[in-house]
Amino acid sequence: MKHFVLILLLLAAVALPAIDDRIPNLLVHMQNIQPFNVDCNEDQVILRNQNYLWIHSLFNPWQPRLEAVFLSSTQIEDVNILGDNQLYICSREAANIITPVDTLAYPGRIYFTNQIIGDRVTREGSMLYVADRFRGIDIMDIGKGGMREIKSTFSEKWGIRDFIAQYPYLYALNDFGLVTVDISDQQFPISLGINYEIADATLLAKNGNIIWIGAGKRLLAINAEDMNKPKLINQFRLSNDIQDLEIKDDRLFIALGKGGVKILGIRNPLKVEDLRTIYPTTASVYDVALAKDLIFLALGRDGWMVYDYR
Repeated sequence: MKHFVLILLLLAAVALPAIDDRIPNLLVHMQNIQPFNVDCNEDQVILRNQNYLWIHSLFNPWQPRLEAVFLSSTQIEDVNILGDNQLYICSREAANIITPVDTLAYPGRIYFTNQIIGDRVTREGSMLYVADRFRGIDIMDIGKGGMREIKSTFSEKWGIRDFIAQYPYLYALNDFGLVTVDISDQQFPISLGINYEIADATLLAKNGNIIWIGAGKRLLAINAEDMNKPKLINQFRLSNDIQDLEIKDDRLFIALGKGGVKILGIRNPLKVEDLRTIYPTTASVYDVALAKDLIFLALGRDGWMVYDYR
């Protein structure tokens, strides 16, 4: 009898859904701007739409303080910040002009804007990686900001949609699938492996050796431990198209538009845990960013939100 009861308890434990030991609490909902993208570092959050860029201080996350506003003459494709004040702004127009918006509504910190041609940008230390769909990926040494020394242009795989640089490797989605690149010699990058089992992939995030990829409503897990042969090991179909992917503490945060933000436990990529879904009222979530114990959501016409998550 005791053995029978133990077996029942074990079966019940297996059947239980995953429980999230952290609770998201809404700190603030700001509706004075309409951002579709959000990025952050430890003490600043950068929000933007096609032509405007807003920077807020996170000294008090309950009342984010506006530090600066910029207007771009052409569409902003991507943004990266170095230190506290060096902004790298991607656009497809070489003559793009970034204008600070002067207003007495914010105290104002001085920022230095650097215009770069491309679609996506990421940075690791002093190395800046800029992807252009038609030219490939430029590898630049920017030092402490301001300077720009091009080390090389990796143009073997064009049509870059998203990419991650983690020295000595680079992981990129192009028009055909996932490409892994050896950048240990930054003047001579070498393509290592490819995985063309992916259709319509647009987003990726990395956790250990696992690359998580968003392709429409599909979420795919690819094991890149063998850089020469990235291997698809798991996939899921979600309720809405994936808008953004972010990872922190073995948790994958997925922006799903009207589907809110799905939080998955991904410690074991073969047994993903559905921890929680955040539904921010009736708004659509277009982008998500993470810093410390905070979650930032860009909601477009519905403004933006900050959640405490611990």
